[in-house]
Amino acid sequence: MTEGDEDERDAGGEVDLGRVLALSDGVFAIALTLLVLDIRIPDEVHGADFLRALSGLEPAIAGYLISYLVIGVLWLAHHRLFRELRVRHARIMSLNMVLLALVALLPFPSSLLAKHGDEAVSYAVYAANVVAVFAVQTLIIAVSQRNGDLTPKPGRFPRFGWYLQPITASFVFVVWAVVAVSGHPGQANYAWWLLVPLVLVSRRLNQSKQVLPQH
Repeated sequence: MTEGDEDERDAGGEVDLGRVLALSDGVFAIALTLLVLDIRIPDEVHGADFLRALSGLEPAIAGYLISYLVIGVLWLAHHRLFRELRVRHARIMSLNMVLLALVALLPFPSSLLAKHGDEAVSYAVYAANVVAVFAVQTLIIAVSQRNGDLTPKPGRFPRFGWYLQPITASFVFVVWAVVAVSGHPGQANYAWWLLVPLVLVSRRLNQSKQVLPQH
Protein backbone atom coordinates (compact mmCIF):
# COMPACT_ATOMS: atom_id res chain seq x y z
CA MET A 1 0.00 0.00 0.00
CA THR A 2 1.41 3.39 -0.97
CA GLU A 3 1.45 6.50 1.17
CA GLY A 4 -1.23 8.02 -1.01
CA ASP A 5 -3.50 5.03 -0.44
CA GLU A 6 -3.07 5.37 3.32
CA ASP A 7 -3.90 9.07 3.15
CA GLU A 8 -7.03 8.33 1.11
CA ARG A 9 -8.20 5.71 3.61
CA ASP A 10 -7.56 8.01 6.56
CA ALA A 11 -9.51 10.74 4.77
CA GLY A 12 -12.55 8.50 4.55
CA GLY A 13 -12.04 6.90 1.12
CA GLU A 14 -13.98 3.70 0.58
CA VAL A 15 -12.27 0.32 0.74
CA ASP A 16 -12.17 -1.71 -2.48
CA LEU A 17 -15.40 -3.68 -2.03
CA GLY A 18 -14.55 -5.96 -4.93
CA ARG A 19 -11.53 -7.36 -3.09
CA VAL A 20 -13.52 -7.75 0.13
CA LEU A 21 -16.24 -9.74 -1.63
CA ALA A 22 -13.73 -11.79 -3.63
CA LEU A 23 -12.00 -12.95 -0.45
CA SER A 24 -15.33 -13.54 1.29
CA ASP A 25 -16.76 -15.55 -1.62
CA GLY A 26 -13.58 -17.63 -1.72
CA VAL A 27 -13.86 -18.54 1.97
CA PHE A 28 -17.54 -19.43 1.64
CA ALA A 29 -16.81 -21.56 -1.44
CA ILE A 30 -14.00 -23.47 0.30
CA ALA A 31 -16.17 -24.07 3.36
CA LEU A 32 -18.93 -25.47 1.13
CA THR A 33 -16.47 -27.71 -0.70
CA LEU A 34 -14.94 -29.13 2.47
CA LEU A 35 -18.34 -30.37 3.63
CA VAL A 36 -18.33 -33.17 1.08
CA LEU A 37 -15.18 -34.74 2.54
CA ASP A 38 -17.25 -36.45 5.22
CA ILE A 39 -19.17 -38.40 2.56
CA ARG A 40 -16.77 -41.22 1.89
CA ILE A 41 -16.49 -45.00 1.92
CA PRO A 42 -13.27 -46.81 2.92
CA ASP A 43 -11.32 -48.10 -0.08
CA GLU A 44 -11.09 -51.64 1.27
CA VAL A 45 -14.89 -52.14 1.42
CA HIS A 46 -16.38 -54.45 -1.23
CA GLY A 47 -19.44 -56.59 -1.90
CA ALA A 48 -22.09 -56.69 0.83
CA ASP A 49 -19.94 -54.48 3.06
CA PHE A 50 -19.95 -51.89 0.30
CA LEU A 51 -23.76 -51.81 0.21
CA ARG A 52 -23.92 -51.51 4.00
CA ALA A 53 -21.40 -48.70 3.86
CA LEU A 54 -23.54 -46.89 1.29
CA SER A 55 -26.64 -47.20 3.47
CA GLY A 56 -24.60 -45.94 6.41
CA LEU A 57 -23.86 -42.67 4.62
CA GLU A 58 -27.28 -41.25 5.51
CA PRO A 59 -26.07 -39.27 8.58
CA ALA A 60 -23.14 -37.84 6.62
CA ILE A 61 -25.38 -36.84 3.69
CA ALA A 62 -27.94 -35.28 6.05
CA GLY A 63 -25.18 -33.32 7.79
CA TYR A 64 -23.85 -32.20 4.42
CA LEU A 65 -27.25 -30.96 3.26
CA ILE A 66 -27.94 -29.11 6.52
CA SER A 67 -24.53 -27.43 6.55
CA TYR A 68 -24.70 -26.60 2.84
CA LEU A 69 -28.03 -24.87 3.46
CA VAL A 70 -26.70 -23.05 6.53
CA ILE A 71 -23.56 -21.78 4.78
CA GLY A 72 -25.65 -20.83 1.75
CA VAL A 73 -27.96 -18.74 3.95
CA LEU A 74 -24.93 -17.13 5.61
CA TRP A 75 -23.47 -16.28 2.21
CA LEU A 76 -26.74 -14.75 0.99
CA ALA A 77 -27.00 -12.68 4.18
CA HIS A 78 -23.39 -11.54 3.78
CA HIS A 79 -23.98 -10.63 0.14
CA ARG A 80 -27.15 -8.64 0.90
CA LEU A 81 -25.45 -6.79 3.73
CA PHE A 82 -22.30 -5.80 1.85
CA ARG A 83 -24.31 -4.83 -1.24
CA GLU A 84 -25.89 -2.03 0.81
CA LEU A 85 -22.80 -1.23 2.89
CA ARG A 86 -20.18 1.41 2.27
CA VAL A 87 -17.02 -0.20 3.63
CA ARG A 88 -14.98 2.79 4.74
CA HIS A 89 -13.51 1.75 8.08
CA ALA A 90 -10.81 -0.72 9.11
CA ARG A 91 -13.07 -1.98 11.91
CA ILE A 92 -15.51 -3.38 9.35
CA MET A 93 -12.65 -5.13 7.59
CA SER A 94 -11.47 -6.65 10.87
CA LEU A 95 -14.97 -7.82 11.81
CA ASN A 96 -15.39 -9.34 8.36
CA MET A 97 -12.16 -11.30 8.82
CA VAL A 98 -13.48 -12.65 12.14
CA LEU A 99 -16.75 -13.61 10.43
CA LEU A 100 -14.86 -15.43 7.66
CA ALA A 101 -12.75 -17.29 10.23
CA LEU A 102 -15.94 -18.58 11.84
CA VAL A 103 -17.38 -19.56 8.46
CA ALA A 104 -14.17 -21.45 7.61
CA LEU A 105 -14.55 -23.34 10.92
CA LEU A 106 -18.06 -24.62 10.09
CA PRO A 107 -16.91 -27.86 8.38
CA PHE A 108 -15.58 -29.03 11.77
CA PRO A 109 -18.90 -28.94 13.72
CA SER A 110 -20.58 -30.22 10.58
CA SER A 111 -18.28 -33.25 10.72
CA LEU A 112 -19.12 -33.72 14.39
CA LEU A 113 -22.81 -33.69 13.57
CA ALA A 114 -22.37 -36.18 10.71
CA LYS A 115 -20.20 -38.64 12.65
CA HIS A 116 -21.49 -38.13 16.20
CA GLY A 117 -25.09 -37.03 15.71
CA ASP A 118 -26.12 -39.04 18.76
CA GLU A 119 -23.97 -36.81 20.99
CA ALA A 120 -25.77 -33.73 22.27
CA VAL A 121 -22.53 -31.76 22.46
CA SER A 122 -22.24 -31.97 18.65
CA TYR A 123 -25.41 -29.90 18.37
CA ALA A 124 -24.15 -27.42 20.95
CA VAL A 125 -20.82 -26.91 19.16
CA TYR A 126 -22.55 -26.49 15.79
CA ALA A 127 -25.08 -24.00 17.15
CA ALA A 128 -22.35 -22.03 18.95
CA ASN A 129 -20.39 -21.70 15.70
CA VAL A 130 -23.39 -20.51 13.68
CA VAL A 131 -24.63 -18.12 16.38
CA ALA A 132 -21.10 -16.65 16.60
CA VAL A 133 -21.24 -15.91 12.85
CA PHE A 134 -24.55 -14.11 13.25
CA ALA A 135 -23.22 -12.24 16.30
CA VAL A 136 -20.32 -10.84 14.25
CA GLN A 137 -22.75 -9.96 11.46
CA THR A 138 -24.82 -8.06 14.03
CA LEU A 139 -21.71 -6.16 15.14
CA ILE A 140 -20.97 -5.22 11.52
CA ILE A 141 -24.53 -3.90 11.18
CA ALA A 142 -24.30 -1.93 14.42
CA VAL A 143 -20.96 -0.31 13.55
CA SER A 144 -22.10 0.48 10.01
CA GLN A 145 -25.36 2.06 11.14
CA ARG A 146 -23.57 4.13 13.75
CA ASN A 147 -21.27 5.49 11.03
CA GLY A 148 -24.13 6.08 8.60
CA ASP A 149 -22.70 3.56 6.11
CA LEU A 150 -25.70 1.25 5.79
CA THR A 151 -28.88 1.89 3.83
CA PRO A 152 -31.90 1.55 6.17
CA LYS A 153 -34.36 -1.24 5.48
CA PRO A 154 -37.79 -0.24 4.19
CA GLY A 155 -40.67 -0.66 6.58
CA ARG A 156 -41.81 0.50 10.00
CA PHE A 157 -38.47 -0.18 11.71
CA PRO A 158 -35.78 0.82 9.18
CA ARG A 159 -32.83 0.58 11.55
CA PHE A 160 -33.96 -2.60 13.28
CA GLY A 161 -34.82 -4.35 10.01
CA TRP A 162 -31.22 -5.45 9.42
CA TYR A 163 -31.15 -7.23 12.79
CA LEU A 164 -34.22 -9.39 12.20
CA GLN A 165 -32.53 -12.16 10.24
CA PRO A 166 -29.50 -12.75 12.52
CA ILE A 167 -31.68 -12.56 15.64
CA THR A 168 -34.29 -14.94 14.18
CA ALA A 169 -31.72 -17.47 12.98
CA SER A 170 -29.75 -17.34 16.23
CA PHE A 171 -32.92 -17.96 18.24
CA VAL A 172 -33.75 -21.06 16.17
CA PHE A 173 -30.25 -22.49 16.53
CA VAL A 174 -30.27 -21.89 20.27
CA VAL A 175 -33.60 -23.73 20.60
CA TRP A 176 -32.25 -26.50 18.36
CA ALA A 177 -29.20 -26.97 20.59
CA VAL A 178 -31.15 -26.70 23.86
CA VAL A 179 -33.57 -29.45 22.77
CA ALA A 180 -30.64 -31.71 21.82
CA VAL A 181 -28.65 -31.03 24.98
CA SER A 182 -31.72 -31.64 27.14
CA GLY A 183 -31.64 -35.28 26.02
CA HIS A 184 -33.75 -35.22 22.86
CA PRO A 185 -31.32 -34.99 19.91
CA GLY A 186 -33.77 -36.90 17.73
CA GLN A 187 -36.42 -34.20 18.18
CA ALA A 188 -34.04 -31.25 17.84
CA ASN A 189 -34.64 -30.82 14.10
CA TYR A 190 -38.29 -29.96 14.78
CA ALA A 191 -36.95 -26.58 15.91
CA TRP A 192 -36.50 -25.69 12.21
CA TRP A 193 -40.28 -25.28 11.98
CA LEU A 194 -39.88 -22.17 14.12
CA LEU A 195 -38.39 -20.50 11.07
CA VAL A 196 -41.77 -20.43 9.32
CA PRO A 197 -43.63 -18.05 11.69
CA LEU A 198 -40.47 -16.09 12.48
CA VAL A 199 -39.68 -15.47 8.81
CA LEU A 200 -43.26 -14.44 8.14
CA VAL A 201 -43.20 -11.99 11.05
CA SER A 202 -39.85 -10.52 10.01
CA ARG A 203 -41.05 -10.03 6.44
CA ARG A 204 -44.22 -8.38 7.69
CA LEU A 205 -42.21 -5.98 9.83
CA ASN A 206 -39.84 -5.13 6.97
CA GLN A 207 -42.63 -4.63 4.45
CA SER A 208 -45.04 -2.72 6.67
CA LYS A 209 -45.13 1.03 6.21
CA GLN A 210 -45.25 3.51 9.03
CA VAL A 211 -48.39 5.63 8.91
CA LEU A 212 -47.47 9.26 9.30
CA PRO A 213 -49.85 11.55 11.17
CA GLN A 214 -51.82 13.91 8.97
CA HIS A 215 -51.65 17.60 9.68
